[in-house]
Amino acid sequence: MLLGAGLGFAIYSPLTDSNPVAELGAGAAVIQGLSAVVSLWFGGWVAGRFTPVGARASGWLHGFSVWAGATVAGVLVVAVGAGWALGDLSKLVGGGLAMAGKPAAAIAAGGADLAKDALKQSTDTMSSFVDEAVGNRPASSNANLTARAKREVSLAVGRVFSPMPSSVSPAENRAALVKALVDHAGLNQPDAERAVTEWTATYDRLKADLAAAKNDAEQKAREAGEKAAKALAIFSLCYFVALALGAAAATMGGNHGAACATRCDSREPAVV
Repeated sequence: MLLGAGLGFAIYSPLTDSNPVAELGAGAAVIQGLSAVVSLWFGGWVAGRFTPVGARASGWLHGFSVWAGATVAGVLVVAVGAGWALGDLSKLVGGGLAMAGKPAAAIAAGGADLAKDALKQSTDTMSSFVDEAVGNRPASSNANLTARAKREVSLAVGRVFSPMPSSVSPAENRAALVKALVDHAGLNQPDAERAVTEWTATYDRLKADLAAAKNDAEQKAREAGEKAAKALAIFSLCYFVALALGAAAATMGGNHGAACATRCDSREPAVV
């Protein structure tokens, strides 16, 4: 199997293959599968060849025992001692293969980043509304009054555009924002109404963009989950087929080895 892996890496060409990860995965599976079948057949043949004379009718069982022992030993070796080999293999192939096995994690991280970005955009947008309103005050205004105006307008803007549920109706919150603009930002009633209408349209566009981005992220997550499920199903079925082929190869090898031993004994001259 190590020889097969070496040959596989020798023909592996990530610079020219259109999908190097898939090419390497398929090639490695074929090479290791063939190597395992040949190895198990030969191991079964040896076990059948050296069975005692009276047990050669069960040579196939000796071959099957070789497969069972090899399977258990392989699992134990991977569990306790082969982690370093797998680590070195991933280093040889590169970080791309490591990330290829984590699409769901990457999508989840992207969803968290999207939520943070959405919160930041919403906060920045509401801050821009407050800055626009307070910016209408005369430059000579008292600093304390300006700070108070900014506080009152910020509170009113937050009540109108906050995504959190409120016991106050949207119409009442809108009226309170218009009043805050008139009382603290120096706007007249029509200008305040127009400003709130423009802000509402801007915030609605932002919510639509964020909703579209969220839907796109959810779709990508579903697609990644579907691909992962299909890959796991294919891997499980292929692994089952590989185990079945290995068991068949070892069993036939044991039976053939026992038959060879019988033929060799029949050709040997009797010892006087």
